Formats: sequence, C-alpha cells, structure tokens
Amino acid sequence: MSRRRHGRGGSGAPGGVPPVYEGPEVLTSLLAQAGSPHRAEEVADRFAAAQANGEPRSDVIPTLFPEEPRFPSPEAARRLYGNLFGLWARLEAGLGPHDDAPEVVPTPSPRPPLPERGSLRGSRLTPEVVEAVWTHLADESPRRQRARRDRYVHAQPDLVAWLDAFPLPEPGAVAAADLCFEAWAMFDQAFGDRLRTVDWKELRALEPEPPTVEASQPALAGYLAEQLDTLADEDPAFGASERAQVERAVAVVAAALGAAVLEPS
Repeated sequence: MSRRRHGRGGSGAPGGVPPVYEGPEVLTSLLAQAGSPHRAEEVADRFAAAQANGEPRSDVIPTLFPEEPRFPSPEAARRLYGNLFGLWARLEAGLGPHDDAPEVVPTPSPRPPLPERGSLRGSRLTPEVVEAVWTHLADESPRRQRARRDRYVHAQPDLVAWLDAFPLPEPGAVAAADLCFEAWAMFDQAFGDRLRTVDWKELRALEPEPPTVEASQPALAGYLAEQLDTLADEDPAFGASERAQVERAVAVVAAALGAAVLEPS
C-alpha cells in the first residue's frame, strides 16, 4: 500500500493468493522482475533455515527485497507471491525447490462480471459481489480508481472523516483506509441508490462494540481475513494488536454501511 497489501496501484501481494510453485527458473525470473537480487535456490535455502529455526514466513519474505518490490501488474504480484508461498509449503512438506514442480501455472479463471449496480436485494453482500468488485478494482487504471475514490469521498464524507480520526497503528492505517473504500465500492455496486450516506453519529455509536464482520457481512469477512493475512506475511510489524484495530475499524464501517441500505421502494 502505497498499497503494499495487495498490489493495487502498488507493490504488495493480493489477498487470496493460491500457493502455486512453478519451479526455480520461473521464480528466479519473477524475483528479478520485482527487484530481488536472489535466485530461487537462495530463497529455498533461506526458507529452509527459517523453518528449522521456527521463524514465520512473514518474517522472511520481506528480507528478499532490498527495497519495496515493484510489479508491472496485480497479476505479476499474485504470481510471485503464489510461487513464494508454494515454495514455502513444499519445503515444509519435505520437498525441494525442483521436485515435481509444475511446468506451467494453471490458467487463471476469467474475471467474474460485475452485477448491475443496485441489483442486489436485502442489505447483505454476497460472495459473488465481493469477488467481482475486488477483481475489477484490482485491474482498474489509476485514473479510474482516482475517480472512484473521489466519488467515495463525496458520497460518504462522514465515514471518511471518522476513519481519519479513528486510532489506527502505522502498520495497518493504509490497509484500513483501503479496505473501507473497497467495502463501500462493494456496497455501492450491490445496492446502488439504496445506499444512503452514513452519519458520523452512527459510526460513533457502533465504535465501542461493533458486531463482527462475520456477523454483519459474512461474505466480506473472508475477503478481509485474506487481505490481512497477506499484510501480516508482508509486514512483520503488523502483529495481532495492529490487526485487531484494523478489524475493529472495518467492522464499524461494514455494520454502518449495512444499516445504511434502504428498503426497496
């Protein structure tokens, strides 16, 4: 974030990255493209030593990059982190960096189509809407995403102001802002003009004890968990307490947005 979290406009891995190891040549090429000086064999040695010492994957991966990793596209970020996660899993299973590595990565599934804006009934997001919106956001041009963010600020000024004032730790503040923007984009696409503007007082009323995202918007909960898992893998400073604060902020926003969906006229 810069979008370190998942490579949307920045350089991190996306959430929900499948661990697919394509072999040392592919991994070495992907590492070089992202700015890492290490070859796959060196990474395998680092991973094996870390596993022997009981170090978590999230502590090791950032050390592969002397500077912030760079990617030409979100798909390139997903592919590199999928290979790194896959290599880590192979070593945990007792396999080496060459054994039985697939020759090609599986063909990615086609991007799910966006539902018509405002077509969802009720006030809960569905997994289909969550998946469709985040994949479209990931592939939007910077210009289109800026325009969408401008519309978000105009449509939900109290929500944006409340989030700015909410106490968030440095490793996680940008993640919370992005996740709340993405949640709004999902609600906006799903419910359209039935989504009213959230009031500051509603957010403050929810703040002391918000319902969990699992309770208020279960389809959003899985996406949130995947994104925060990836952030924890990327940033060792993003620990349990930082994650809890981000989860609390998103829980407030998710509950408030759900309550802001009006009944169909």
